Amino acid sequence: MIGFLFAQVPLREIVHGGNNTANDLGQVLHASLFMIGIGYAMRHDAHVRVDIVYHRLGVRGRALVDLIGTALLLLPWLLIVFWYSIPIVLNSVRQLEEFAETYTPGYFILKLQLFSFSLLVGLQALANIARAALVLAGPAERPS
Repeated sequence: MIGFLFAQVPLREIVHGGNNTANDLGQVLHASLFMIGIGYAMRHDAHVRVDIVYHRLGVRGRALVDLIGTALLLLPWLLIVFWYSIPIVLNSVRQLEEFAETYTPGYFILKLQLFSFSLLVGLQALANIARAALVLAGPAERPS
């Protein structure tokens, strides 16, 4: 992916060449990295967390925040993304949609990834909810 996208700059600027098909492939690979990698980042808690109090909470407090945030914010958002993407993705796959500028086949793959994104992140969200529920149902934490 980096090679496809990085090579475009010198080819376009120095040799006035560049390959739009390689650029399209780089975009597909770049989107794939993020759409599929988000579930992995969630699994390993490697995502960006903007918080004011989360890091000050104990294990049970963090579990409660994770449970509420995932159940009330993330899952409904994923359902909305999935629901509204169904006609868009199905239409794109039915037409085997191409990239508009280059007529390179494969644009439908980008849209199809909305399904894999929703599925993978949704499964990880359910796992996070179960993990938080286990922490909350377990023995109370002892003060240090």
